[in-house]
Amino acid sequence: MPTPDRLRTLLLAGLRTALVMVAITLAHGGALAAPANAGPDIDGFVRHLAQLINDYRARQGLAPLVPADDLQLLAGEHSADMAARRTLSHDGFDDRFRRSASRICVENVGWNYPTAETLLQGWRQSPAHHQNLLDPKVARMGIAMATHYVTFFACR
Repeated sequence: MPTPDRLRTLLLAGLRTALVMVAITLAHGGALAAPANAGPDIDGFVRHLAQLINDYRARQGLAPLVPADDLQLLAGEHSADMAARRTLSHDGFDDRFRRSASRICVENVGWNYPTAETLLQGWRQSPAHHQNLLDPKVARMGIAMATHYVTFFACR
């Protein structure tokens, strides 16, 4: 079990990331955004990945996923947590799912991909991640990146 100091550090990192993402999201008219402290190209990476996912879904005859601020915040918290712990994981998925207030959610995570294209290709080559990308029951998405850790979180 994490120590109280570790929990406080994780909570503060998640809160700081969430506040930064809210400010960036509002500044961009509610569009997908990424943490400002993660580097100048993060925003472009996140936006490009969202577009690539929707383009891929369209080629498969599926509806595009709509960016959702609540899912963006959940994805951002998780990316920040993975970056703080320096580990790729789905830890806390049940909590994110519960907090989404959705009946169905899927999640893909990635680490250290140089481009959005290579990350999407990696997910496409993994059967479980590929299934998440093409789940016809999800309609909204949040994508966030903290340092090199990416979370794609999509729900009904």
